[in-house]
Amino acid sequence: MSPSLVVEFTKMHGAGNDFLVLDNRWYRFSDEELSDLAATWCRRHYGVGADGLLALADTEAEGADYRMRYVNADGSWATMCGNGARCLARFALNADFEGPEVTFETDAGRYHATVARDRPDCVRLYVPPATALELNVSLEEPVPFSAEAVHYVDTGTGHLVIFVNDVDAVPVAEWAPPLRRDARVHPPGANVNFVEVDGDALHVRTYEKGVEAETLSCGTGVLAAAAIAEATEYVPEGPLTIETQGGTFAVGTEATSRGRERYLEGPVVTVFRGSLQVT
Repeated sequence: MSPSLVVEFTKMHGAGNDFLVLDNRWYRFSDEELSDLAATWCRRHYGVGADGLLALADTEAEGADYRMRYVNADGSWATMCGNGARCLARFALNADFEGPEVTFETDAGRYHATVARDRPDCVRLYVPPATALELNVSLEEPVPFSAEAVHYVDTGTGHLVIFVNDVDAVPVAEWAPPLRRDARVHPPGANVNFVEVDGDALHVRTYEKGVEAETLSCGTGVLAAAAIAEATEYVPEGPLTIETQGGTFAVGTEATSRGRERYLEGPVVTVFRGSLQVT
């Protein structure tokens, strides 16, 4: 980085899952520099504060509009972030990309997103099928609480899913860290989701690796909860309403030009735009 470089950024959140967003087509920050920026400016109280940093980058992939790069708040890289992808799609459409749909590359593969013309605050992300779904996972260490079962699925990043009777009563900061680092899922570790079933709706709380704390919502966590709830027949397949501490999501399938696709839909908010001086 050059001395006294002024970097313009946008602060956004998807249902309370918040990000610093920058257009790296112009800055051309290296991976190491993006990691340093995230670790410095995502710190709450000492920086702008965010769960992670999103960088919109050029792509050479045929048929893609851009490449999404995502760095966790601690400076570690993540393959995918569902809410981050939805925020970056809104950011791209506010910039110079034509809509209403964008196609983009991530370290977890290709994704598509669209913004409803009559609901610019709502972004629908089309996602590939979940992978590595494993029910009743045997962890290396004893689960630090009474649980019927622990399940695993990859929805762009790895997730553990545990069903509970009262998700609001779960001490997430106490129960999640040992699971997140269990040798069965480490490296690179897994996000941990506690899920309460309420009829055809789910209530989800997620502890995210890389943030090392509970976030107000997690897009890939919402998808993981839905995938496991359907696989275990806690809920029927079909459109699901999923409540998080930060907002409400819809998960379902839709016929598109590419076939029937799974989607994650929820709110996106642009909080403010600003600039940072970095050295």
